[in-house]
Amino acid sequence: MDMRKYNQAMVATYSRRTAAESSAYMLPLIKPHMRILDVGCGPGTITLDLAAQVPEGSVNGVDASNSAIEKAQELCQQRGTTNASFAVADIAKLPFDDDSFDIVHAHQVLIHLPGQQGDPGPVWGLKEMRRVCKPGGFVCAREAEWSSIVLYPRIHGVNESIALLARLADHAGKVIAGGRGREFARKAGFSPESISASAACVTYTNPADRAWAGENMGSRFDAGSDLKKGVELGFVTEEEAARMPAAWREWAKAEDGFYSMIHGQVVCTK
Repeated sequence: MDMRKYNQAMVATYSRRTAAESSAYMLPLIKPHMRILDVGCGPGTITLDLAAQVPEGSVNGVDASNSAIEKAQELCQQRGTTNASFAVADIAKLPFDDDSFDIVHAHQVLIHLPGQQGDPGPVWGLKEMRRVCKPGGFVCAREAEWSSIVLYPRIHGVNESIALLARLADHAGKVIAGGRGREFARKAGFSPESISASAACVTYTNPADRAWAGENMGSRFDAGSDLKKGVELGFVTEEEAARMPAAWREWAKAEDGFYSMIHGQVVCTK
């Protein structure tokens, strides 16, 4: 995952995340002495929450983006965390020895990986996470299931923008299917009995959450890279693309506005 391609609105989304909200499914696994790797850590909010759970251990956060790692290091200094470190690294070749970590964690990372050498992105990503996990340790991943999105009311430009993002992901060879976590883990080398799957639902329904989500998506589309690519590929017209940012802001103001999406979660024991 290369966050150098992400705009400020997307980074703002990652900065909002906490371990309590985004990684609750794997928190019971953590013991104070553990060594944890957070793959695709972004600005480090989850990573530093995890560090607080291992006062006798340590957490390493890695991301492909220099700017994301810089933000994570700044946050680490602000919080005064001493058992976390951050580095720029590629998930395709993590800079760690085999069997190095008690827990290897990823949140919304595998969905950004294109297929390679015949493997879907989530499969080869899990293979590399498995490599650096200790025997008896855990590989944990939570990923969005794009097909589960529910949006009301139907405002022209909002649902169309969701469809556009799905087409762009498919064109890039990415699989946004958190519900297939068990399948991906099995193909990555985990035995079926070692895989535990669950799900969590993200919702934006109250006015404050809708306002944040609508403005965030509007700003994402304002940045233009997704819309420009969609127009170039003929997935949408320029007129359709131009409506999308404002449509999200209109949705945010809808009194009955509702958004939900399922995230698939897997815990795999090596």
